[in-house]
Amino acid sequence: MKIDNSGYLFKAILLTACGILLTFFPGVLAWVFYIIGGIIIIGSLLTGLGGGDGGSLFSVGMVGAGIGLFVMFLPKLISTHIAGIAGAALVIVGIVQIVKSRKKDLSNGMRTVQLIFGILLLVAGIFFMFNPFHASKIIRILTGVVLLLFAAFNYYVVYVINQRNAGKISSNSSSSNVIDTSGVEKPDEINNRIE
Repeated sequence: MKIDNSGYLFKAILLTACGILLTFFPGVLAWVFYIIGGIIIIGSLLTGLGGGDGGSLFSVGMVGAGIGLFVMFLPKLISTHIAGIAGAALVIVGIVQIVKSRKKDLSNGMRTVQLIFGILLLVAGIFFMFNPFHASKIIRILTGVVLLLFAAFNYYVVYVINQRNAGKISSNSSSSNVIDTSGVEKPDEINNRIE
């Protein structure tokens, strides 16, 4: 039975495109938000002004236009505040890791690893909170790299599925259903030897 790999391939291509855009071309991503926001504004205004019922559609159009403006300013909002939010989250996780390393009954090596991990998270969080311009760039690049790693994983899944569909990897091969019993005595042989 062949497995369909088109979903994995689509995800891999989409993740690759998003990862490359986010890592290497951040301006393109902002333009995508501007275009989507503009489409929402134009569509909302045309619906609100062109509807014949007057007041109710006009107010819906204005709300839609407001949502469109929000979408257009979303890249600027995210780039200015994402570093502070991520920094605060890392500080909290770092403090929790440090406290856990002191309270848990772990072996000395694991306690030290958890303590060092907590301190590194705490330092990274403080760096992100007080240096937001560079931190937002670092977060954007790291997010793009993570997306590219997920894309590589999906490409690998597509490769494995193709190998399996081609018959090179088979989960139902006849050799996997055969049990090697050489060297194992049967119950009758054991009883004959005892008598």
